[in-house]
Amino acid sequence: MSAIDSFIVPADKVPGPGYMKRVEAFGERILVANVDGVYYAASDTCTHEDASLSNGALKDDCTVACPLHGSRFDLKTGEALDEPAETPLVTYRADLIDGNLVLYAANHA
Repeated sequence: MSAIDSFIVPADKVPGPGYMKRVEAFGERILVANVDGVYYAASDTCTHEDASLSNGALKDDCTVACPLHGSRFDLKTGEALDEPAETPLVTYRADLIDGNLVLYAANHA
């Protein structure tokens, strides 16, 4: 696997349970979320109007709500669950290894 296929989020930047943050990886803004100790990564940009999802609300049901119009996305699949968004998010595989979070390029998700 080449360096371009993976990106390491250092341990001090990994969000704690119930939190999310935005990272820059693969030339994209990516939302990293920790839901009950399980990490999810998806495009940080709402597919409706380009709002940053990291400024939205992380829900207990593994969804994130857009701060602009409230569209919710499933962080496991990227599926848009509520209008006005209809297009799914790109998702990324995320593995916690030795305290660091390793993200894998979308074609390896």
